[in-house]
Amino acid sequence: MLFKSKKMGRKTVLLGFALFGYVLGFLAWLLRSSVVNLVDDLGVNQDIAGAILAGIAGGFLMVLAALVWAAVD
Repeated sequence: MLFKSKKMGRKTVLLGFALFGYVLGFLAWLLRSSVVNLVDDLGVNQDIAGAILAGIAGGFLMVLAALVWAAVD
């Protein structure tokens, strides 16, 4: 067996959430202008477009973290 079966500790889970959040925030920052412009072309306010982008990113982060946590456990 290459890896030992080990439960994730509290610090590991928090570090994982922080890392996923950082990566997701970094990518959202790089893509924000093109996504906001796309949504703005549809007639939606830029503040609403930013909120939509943040909601999608947060939802994706939580689903991914739950899937990883369930797979490891």
